Amino acid sequence: MRAFVTFLGCKVNQYETELIIEQLERAGIVVSPDPTSVDICVLNTCMVTNEAARQSRQYLRKLRRLNPNALLVAVGCYSHLDADSIKKCGVDLILGNKEKREILTYINEWLQKREQKVEVSQPNYEIDERVNNFLAERVRAYVKIEDGCDEYCTYCIVPLARGRKIRSKPVEIVVQEVRNLVSSGYKEIVLTGVNLGRYGRDTGDDLTLLLRQIFKAVPGEFRIRLSSINVQDISEDLIEMFKINEKLCPHLHVPVQSGSNRILKTMNRNYTVEQVLNLLERLRSIDTDFSVTTDIIVGFPGETIGDFEKTLQLVERAVFSRVHAFKYSDRPGTPASRMKQKVPPEEKDRRMKLLREVAEKVAADYRMNAVGKIRTVLVEMRKNGVSYGYDEYYVRHELVSTSVGVLTKVMVRKPNGAGVVSQIAGLERNLVE
Repeated sequence: MRAFVTFLGCKVNQYETELIIEQLERAGIVVSPDPTSVDICVLNTCMVTNEAARQSRQYLRKLRRLNPNALLVAVGCYSHLDADSIKKCGVDLILGNKEKREILTYINEWLQKREQKVEVSQPNYEIDERVNNFLAERVRAYVKIEDGCDEYCTYCIVPLARGRKIRSKPVEIVVQEVRNLVSSGYKEIVLTGVNLGRYGRDTGDDLTLLLRQIFKAVPGEFRIRLSSINVQDISEDLIEMFKINEKLCPHLHVPVQSGSNRILKTMNRNYTVEQVLNLLERLRSIDTDFSVTTDIIVGFPGETIGDFEKTLQLVERAVFSRVHAFKYSDRPGTPASRMKQKVPPEEKDRRMKLLREVAEKVAADYRMNAVGKIRTVLVEMRKNGVSYGYDEYYVRHELVSTSVGVLTKVMVRKPNGAGVVSQIAGLERNLVE
């Protein structure tokens, strides 16, 4: 049998998609990149926004159209929260987040009965899974270390799909998983979770302790990158880790969501703009180029023009190296969906345009500031003689290099679109000579 497997959404979904692929491969099912010539199509869905839900439905309908006779399986957050909508897309098997861990059992059952089935249960499972390799990325690997969220952001549907209890993967399992991936040749390990900064709250551990154990127990040339983490969860101990260990990338994705304290309070985000700026000051006291990327929600219920202007001001002051902007959309069952004073769609569009303009200028200034500096790029691919990869600050580089999967010292020459053009360090002296 052959299967096509893909995902939408976050890095946690990407990690869990690799787990699905490994389950299928262990059962002798060949995973193919072509959905038209397989027996099974699997989509790991997302529902974090209306747009993500729409893309999930669209992708499922496309898979059904491309391969009418294949078993079509939808797993993940959208399946977990809105199975009825998924049914209408011609899906045969609809599984929640817990069930994706045992997808083979459900596939075999369907092959015997060939009846549409919905299986969704509470996401209260322990986190103990391990990935051995990544088909999608040959040089970077993701390690999910935590699931669940005990925060109550008023706009967010994720805890309904992922559970409100923090569930942390044991330290020894994470360390072994990282060790195996590094020994397999992966040079960058991204630690990810639904609420990464809360890692260990259920076990008495914490993120800093985990990092210490990884750096102590895992030999070899590699680096660690942390994925999304909230302002209030970035401790002094964690900041100190950036100061003392060069293997920890000087980059954090900190989703600030708004530059207005009033809106942050309405969102139930539990921090202030002043705390954001103080955090950035501390990080950049370690490294003046410390890279912070962020998420911003545009048009939250009750957001005035004044609130939005404060967000623009924060983006400029914070010097974010990248901004992921989202237009607010009601998520069923959330407190924000019941709030009044909804911002009209055309006003959301206007604000989104302005935010993107400001964010792009700020990001361009950040990249310009890198010119002439030495960076370490993980070369990920080559195309037409040009290599591409990201540095420790999560800036994309173009350079001439023959080595893929290698951490390479480069000098930044100039900005280029959303990234920079670089040259292998040392070659610039040769050119002068």
